[in-house]
Amino acid sequence: MRGHFQGIALASIIPFIPVLGAMPLTAMAADNADLPSICSPRWQVEKEKLAGVLLKTYPVSTNYLSVGKNATPLTSQRALVHWLLQKHKAEKGAACTDSDSCNVGRMNDAVQKLLDNQDAGFKAGGKKVPAADFFGSTGNASQATLQCNAADAKPSLEPIPAAVVPAAAGSGAAPAAAGASGAVAAAGSGSNGGTATSAPNNGAAPAPAPAQEKGWMDRLRVRGNPDQLSISPDNKAAFASVDRAKLSLANDDVAQSRTNDIVAYAGYALDKSTFNEAGSTYEAVPYIGFKQNRVTVYDGTNASVTTTRTTAVGVLSSFHFVHPGTTDTEDLTARPDYLINNTDGSRLLSANFTYTPIRVAKLNDFIRLSDGISFKPILIGQSRNGIYTNRGDATVSADHEDFIRLGAQAGFTLASTNPRLPFDFTTTFTGLKALKGAQSIHYWKSVLTYNFNQNIGLSLNYSNGLLPDTADREKKWDLGISSKF
Repeated sequence: MRGHFQGIALASIIPFIPVLGAMPLTAMAADNADLPSICSPRWQVEKEKLAGVLLKTYPVSTNYLSVGKNATPLTSQRALVHWLLQKHKAEKGAACTDSDSCNVGRMNDAVQKLLDNQDAGFKAGGKKVPAADFFGSTGNASQATLQCNAADAKPSLEPIPAAVVPAAAGSGAAPAAAGASGAVAAAGSGSNGGTATSAPNNGAAPAPAPAQEKGWMDRLRVRGNPDQLSISPDNKAAFASVDRAKLSLANDDVAQSRTNDIVAYAGYALDKSTFNEAGSTYEAVPYIGFKQNRVTVYDGTNASVTTTRTTAVGVLSSFHFVHPGTTDTEDLTARPDYLINNTDGSRLLSANFTYTPIRVAKLNDFIRLSDGISFKPILIGQSRNGIYTNRGDATVSADHEDFIRLGAQAGFTLASTNPRLPFDFTTTFTGLKALKGAQSIHYWKSVLTYNFNQNIGLSLNYSNGLLPDTADREKKWDLGISSKF
């Protein structure tokens, strides 16, 4: 039943949602930058807050609400939006005839976009439900969730178009030129202390800015591990724990030595393609890599220098598998690599594979522990396989055996979400069993980083064991500038 609120003193029924004055039903832009946060301290979307954002962005006049047998619930924003979406569901197939029904349709589309993982800031979890049921409080709806990919993630909401459908004749809603009798807006938990606020009356809203094309520099990737070159900076959860390229310097006053390290892999991401209806993707990243370890030992007035330098070229092929009806995804990488050791003359041709299962807020994804810190469990299957085309000089040739190794990397990342304490800590252990060749791999690495910004930091590194790619022994501490792009 529509039009029943025109003679009711709504302020006496719902004191925290007063009726607004006349508001022209012209276009209203969805200014996502001004939207309030909808993420809980555990990085989960709070449905009450999301409902408030939807009501603020897509206002509905009181003419659209009902009293009587199927009265509109006004106890909370969540209950109100649930009622509106259920009403929209019941009218499925009917074209919207006025700004109210069109706005409810936009709410439905916005929620469905979130549930279909079409908004990079969020991931759907729990039970899979349609948009109309998401705000319900019973059954599967109560177990349907949305996970924030960042503490301040905000939904990308389409603005109301400039041309608004006029109200249907006799529906009780005022025509666009005259305005509606009122609009329901966000309340309760809003920043204005629970008082509804009207949408700005600025006339027709400007058209939304077109999506900005990424330049060639945006495809450039710089990391400390070639297996991670496919991870885009837009993927906050994965990008937070990638190995950084580094330049470090260490002095040992006891051994009278100085060591400097350079580790950098630079790749260029080619166009990403989709290969099934679920939206699974493939991306190739050709790359070059450079590693140098230079040790200077002082003995009185003499100094001896030992330098180990390697260069690598390869292509990382990355597959991201999406499955209908679930938020579970998997990443699979395959990486042929040709490694040139400029010191001992050896040449290694290898094929490397990784498998990363991603479970929202469970595995290889961040779990918010408190207001200031998040935790990411890491578990990645790995296979390293190599053939030496040149085993190098006589001092190392006996150690350079062809190999097949299979195992996993396990560890965790702790990341501060407090901008005043921009630290993160990652520790991993890599264990690879030698199925061919004598040398199995056991490698432990820990990195504590103070982040100057998302891309550059100061890192304290510790590593101990046999390097997964070459089985060369390594045990060292170092401090240096690190970077990831």
